[in-house]
Amino acid sequence: AVTVGSGLLTLGLSLHYRQPLIFAWSTPGLAVLALILPKFPLEQAVGVYLVVGLCIALIGWSGLFERIMALIPQNVALAVLGGILLKFGLELFGAFALEPILVGAALLAYFVARALNNRVPVALALLAGFLAAALSGRLALSNVTLELARPMFYTPVFAPQALLELGVPLLALALASQNAPGIAVIASSGYTAPVRGALVSSGLLSALTAPLLGHGLTLAAITAAIGMGPEAHPNKDLRYGAGVAAGVIYIVLGLFGGTLVALFQALPKALISGLAGLALLGTIQNCLTGAFADRGRRDSSMWALIVSASSAELFGLSGAFWGLLTGVGIYFLLERKREEREAVGTVQGGLFD
Repeated sequence: AVTVGSGLLTLGLSLHYRQPLIFAWSTPGLAVLALILPKFPLEQAVGVYLVVGLCIALIGWSGLFERIMALIPQNVALAVLGGILLKFGLELFGAFALEPILVGAALLAYFVARALNNRVPVALALLAGFLAAALSGRLALSNVTLELARPMFYTPVFAPQALLELGVPLLALALASQNAPGIAVIASSGYTAPVRGALVSSGLLSALTAPLLGHGLTLAAITAAIGMGPEAHPNKDLRYGAGVAAGVIYIVLGLFGGTLVALFQALPKALISGLAGLALLGTIQNCLTGAFADRGRRDSSMWALIVSASSAELFGLSGAFWGLLTGVGIYFLLERKREEREAVGTVQGGLFD
């Protein structure tokens, strides 16, 4: 659902706007689901996905996106995401301890690729992990068959606790950690970002794919930066071809999604954990760097980080929810007022000068 949905959005909007508009599933949303989803039945999760998708479409149509972003400081959103992903990074060494040969091969390929300035070191680490598993006889391919994925429909159930605990982080991270950076990448690449069209389209298609367990479709940032760079095409006006190609590939991969899942399940679990940690290292680093870049906002970043990284629950609500709430609260309680005082002092000092 998420791969075919991303492909349809990427293909359709790239052709419509003649820009390489690349969409993807919400990676921060997946991290939240890994921690919170086991608490709820899938039907309740579908209800959350449906509501979040409609909310994003409504926010895009109404023009409220910029106002909502002002209520969720970027440093807090980055700290929450960093806290959620931190456990996956910490499991990297644990995976190496369990499978030193397999994970070690992936690590070696990763660092060699980094030393050679390869742009996709994680892909080479994945390939090395597959080869190491195959050579050691640890690659269980008996359940891997090439066949089309069969969609399964789930009836949405709307439960208040699921909407609060799962829906709020999904909505906030989709807006602040996916769509906002995606729009920034579009603007920094010299294009005019179709904010309303992108949010309305992605929100509506997210709602439509929710009964298929699609947890949300958003603008991509890292992938979009690749598609919008000069490597895609020297002529900026023709780079939308990268979006068209990416959309077609997404759709094909999604149609064989079951085969892809089975292929990854053929790997030892420790190797999968290690590869996941490697794949998220760059994101974790960027999150922490961005969260603590502003010295005046480090209190809200630190509290958002440590609360989100904790596995503790309060009133049945997870750390991701409380991390977001705590970070935003501390920002408005302490740092926003300090920034306003400093701004007033700067203006007054300028007048006296």
